[in-house]
Amino acid sequence: MDNTISSAVISQLEAITGTQYIFTDEVTRSHYGHDETEDYNFPPSVVIKPGNTEEVSQIMKLANENSIPVVPIGGRTGLSGGALSIYGGIGLSMERFTKINIDEKNLQATVEPAVITQTFREAVNAVGLFYPPDPSSQGSCTIGGNVAENAGGARAVKYGVTKDYVLNLEVVLPNGEIIWTGANTLKNSTGYNLTQLMVGSEGTLGIITKIVMKLLPAVSGNILMLVPFFKARQACEAVAEIFRAGVVPSALEFMERDAIDWTLRYVDGVSVAIKDEVEAHLLIEVDGNYPDMLFAEAEKIMGVLERFEIDEILFADTEDQKNALWKLRRAVGEAVKSNSVYKEEDTVVPRYELP
Repeated sequence: MDNTISSAVISQLEAITGTQYIFTDEVTRSHYGHDETEDYNFPPSVVIKPGNTEEVSQIMKLANENSIPVVPIGGRTGLSGGALSIYGGIGLSMERFTKINIDEKNLQATVEPAVITQTFREAVNAVGLFYPPDPSSQGSCTIGGNVAENAGGARAVKYGVTKDYVLNLEVVLPNGEIIWTGANTLKNSTGYNLTQLMVGSEGTLGIITKIVMKLLPAVSGNILMLVPFFKARQACEAVAEIFRAGVVPSALEFMERDAIDWTLRYVDGVSVAIKDEVEAHLLIEVDGNYPDMLFAEAEKIMGVLERFEIDEILFADTEDQKNALWKLRRAVGEAVKSNSVYKEEDTVVPRYELP
């Protein structure tokens, strides 16, 4: 075992959570020592799995008194190293925090950090509500990790990112103090905005143990289209033109030819016929509750696309077809990584400066 943490401290930690939730063996520590950030592995000295906020508080107080670093660990799907215990110490796995409480009347939900994002979105959808953020790893990433990284997703273009839905947070500070950062209201202008300070802080300011999320009424319909462009530059130019036409798509994704070719080889059950001359695709979605408005937006987009050199547009007519296209888009990173040297970068430029 790493000698950073003494046996006396280990015994104190065991007294907090029980011995069954403390792990010092090399296999477990290595398992929790990596996320999806390339091939890095920084095993914590000990892995702890607390079961409630009070246990987290006691762990943080003990760590603070002994100057032991603590790294919160969620789904370990991150690409920026947020879950890596680079200084050893305590790897605080939040995986036992899995409760969801939906307040349908106030369009809110109180969620614990280990809830899988897709599980949360499905639970909300089952009661006629909508939580828009949909990271590509939503089937395995956690809500706590989304808050810690301020995750977005394809629908951020219309609906925003995680920070736009966080109303309040229960947080355990480094000294063990338990606080709520805000209020369960849409407007709260009293004092410092500690809630938004915590969002995106990657666990450096405290341990998030409960999250109060704003929800939206469910959206009843959408139109999804895959648009092939014979010139990649024109696909980029079309993005700004769609917005200039007064349409805000619920999703708009660019996929270059090499990426989509690799992904079609990698993903089972998805088939798209692509002419050799096609250089790029746009995956465009519009959504809404009123069919007339929905089709009007789609027609506006079609009017813009007519000005560019495109092949026949593929409209996803069924849920299976829509799921297949989204599966294709979300697998791009994994597909490219499996077949080539892969570096993950977030590059941001103004839309009108594309390409």
